[in-house]
Amino acid sequence: MTALHKRLPLLTAGDIIENLGLNAQQVTKATATMDRIVRRAWRLRPAAQRTLTLEEFEDAVPPCHWAVMFEVCALNNLGRHTEAKTLTNAARLLNTAGRSASTAGARKQRAR
Repeated sequence: MTALHKRLPLLTAGDIIENLGLNAQQVTKATATMDRIVRRAWRLRPAAQRTLTLEEFEDAVPPCHWAVMFEVCALNNLGRHTEAKTLTNAARLLNTAGRSASTAGARKQRAR
C-alpha cells in the first residue's frame, strides 16, 4: 500500500493518480518530493514566521495547494516537465489573482 501525505485531499489524489496512470512507486516518489518541498519551505521561511512548527506550517497550506504540488511532482517525475511548468505557472497566476482580489476587497471595506 502506498502512503499519501495526510494533508493531500484523498479524492483529488485518486483522480490525479488515475489520470496520470501512476503506479505505487511513482505515487511514493511524488509524495516524497512534495514532502521535501514543504519541509524546505518550512526551513527557509522568514524570521517572523519561524514560530510555527512543521505541523502548524503544513496546516496553513490550503488543500488545493497540496493537490497542485502532488500533481506537479508526479508530472516532473514522469519527465513531463513542460506540463508541470505550465501547471505551476497557472497556479501562481491564480494565487496572485486571488491575493490581488482580496487586497482590493480589503481596501474597499476600509474605504466605507
